[in-house]
Amino acid sequence: MRSQNTQERPDITVVVAARAGDRQATEQLIRDCLPLVYNIVGRALDGHSDVDDVVQETMMRVLDGLPGLEQPDRFRSWLVAITVRQIRDRWRRGRSGLTVESLEASTQEPVPQADFSDLAILQLALSGQRREVVEATRWLEDEEREVLALWWMESAGELTRGELSAACGLTPQHAAVRVQRVKERLETARTVVRAVTASPRCPDLATVLTSWDGRPSALWRKRMARHVRDCPQCLMNSSDLIPAEGLLAGLALVPAPVGLAGLVLARALRPDSAGATVGAGTRTASGASRTTRMLGRLTTKPVAAAAAGVLTFAAAGVAGYTAVRSHAPAARPAVAAPLSPAASSPAPSPRASASRTPAPTSTPTAVPTTTAAVRFSGRHALRSVDHPGDYVSESNRLGVLGPVGATSSPTTRQAATFTFVPGLADPRCYSLRDATGRYVRHYSFRIRLDTDDRSAIFQKDATFCPRPGSTVGSVALESYNYPGRYLRHRDNLQLWLDPSENTAAYRTSRSFVLVGPWT
Repeated sequence: MRSQNTQERPDITVVVAARAGDRQATEQLIRDCLPLVYNIVGRALDGHSDVDDVVQETMMRVLDGLPGLEQPDRFRSWLVAITVRQIRDRWRRGRSGLTVESLEASTQEPVPQADFSDLAILQLALSGQRREVVEATRWLEDEEREVLALWWMESAGELTRGELSAACGLTPQHAAVRVQRVKERLETARTVVRAVTASPRCPDLATVLTSWDGRPSALWRKRMARHVRDCPQCLMNSSDLIPAEGLLAGLALVPAPVGLAGLVLARALRPDSAGATVGAGTRTASGASRTTRMLGRLTTKPVAAAAAGVLTFAAAGVAGYTAVRSHAPAARPAVAAPLSPAASSPAPSPRASASRTPAPTSTPTAVPTTTAAVRFSGRHALRSVDHPGDYVSESNRLGVLGPVGATSSPTTRQAATFTFVPGLADPRCYSLRDATGRYVRHYSFRIRLDTDDRSAIFQKDATFCPRPGSTVGSVALESYNYPGRYLRHRDNLQLWLDPSENTAAYRTSRSFVLVGPWT
């Protein structure tokens, strides 16, 4: 039984009319198809920051190719096949390049981010085993998510098995084999989710998880699954699991963001839209400010009366789009120009002079104003904006906000001084190294100091990109591999990597003034 919230299949008369160039039918076709495309792409790309771009490009290619569609009754299969090709093209291209923007250009408050699973749980108000199924999808391989996305739509009643196999370019028999393999891995992941979230957790599993960083992955799914298979306690925890098909039957689609729908409609109904595809310059994952700029460009062009109404709808949807994107897939942080405090720092200090040795008992002064083209390097301290006497420091390898003053011990002053070096994962960002050679990094979102193990995950964990702080002259440090999460102190003054919140208290808790080193 189909959920009342799922999208009806496009009527063949609408497809035929849109193919003939009817603008009203084209608009209706976009509205009918966009939720399906958005859900397939979002789940296949696991909420990657390119989701909106791939959705737009898919819809443009569908509309460009519509006049050549010889069998309108096969529109649905054709649509899904194009969607799958665009997903595969995205994976072949690899991660898109980082956007370079200066700190001065980053005037918009970053929008909190979440992956597609979070989005589905939030917007569909999922709970119980349905929520566990969504959470289990995080434990699958990237290449498995394409089939998962299509099978999910089949289970929800949005696709037939024939449409699924045609989209994959497989025979129904081969498609059945691939679907069965993904279903088995999803069911295994569900038992892992149960085991990990059990309270109390199996003590033997806790031993297995000693080195786990808290992130779902296919590798850890396999490791935990071996334990679960042989553990009576963990097997008992998952004994009541309902088959996923029954949980997904009739499940509604995650609605496409209002602003995304507006952009697709506006672009599709422009007089010069024929043959156009979405390029790097129309990326929607960067937030509402870029969306607004694009809409501004669109509205400066002459648009036919039918499109004008769409543009009005799109512009009105920007505010709603901002709210929806607060739970949207995580975007790779735009790399700011080299770290530079804002223009109203205290008078320049001659700290760069080789002849000057700071007095051990003096309070560090704010780093002088420089141009955005100058990179900071060398030793600095990070003073809290809302706790001016406290500095980013460490205690037993854990990041804390601690008091440091002229009478503090040399050990305390040294613990609050870090060497800023080019980011281990990206030299346009920064990594912070202490006097012993350890790096500031996050581990299960807790800030700590560890020795570089040369792994890719460590280098990403230890890389932070500078963003404007809450006050003039302050800076915030955004995680390289968890965009939308910032290094900040909590009420107990422990340092964590927490998702952004649009509150004054949060903004000040993540803001620091870069000052000269404690020596």
